[in-house]
Amino acid sequence: MSRASAKVGPLSGCPSNGSDSALSLLLIYVAIFAAIIWFFIVLPQRRIRAAQQKLFSSLSVGDDVVTSGGIHGTVTEVEEGDTVLIEVAEDTEIRVSKVAIARIITDKPAAETVESTEADAPPTPDTTE
Repeated sequence: MSRASAKVGPLSGCPSNGSDSALSLLLIYVAIFAAIIWFFIVLPQRRIRAAQQKLFSSLSVGDDVVTSGGIHGTVTEVEEGDTVLIEVAEDTEIRVSKVAIARIITDKPAAETVESTEADAPPTPDTTE
């Protein structure tokens, strides 16, 4: 094989055997994989973190809360730093970290809602005469 007939890569001056297209294809796959990870892992985590920060900053005295351990109580004091005092029973308070607050309870329980709906409903006519 003569020197004149050998293929030479455009930048390297080395013989080209198709590795440039394989490298380009590999870079495309890596970029697609990185985009998938970004959209399905990183962005949702950022949204969750933002929602948690909003929850922590909106904590105020009198809020009914549930901790991540399932403890229900009422916030009695939001302390400096990252702790809050929660009253879990009459004259019983516990100090928990703000990050342990899973959610703030704002709605009435479903059982009370059903009972109030039944009480407000008009009486049904008796058809068994």
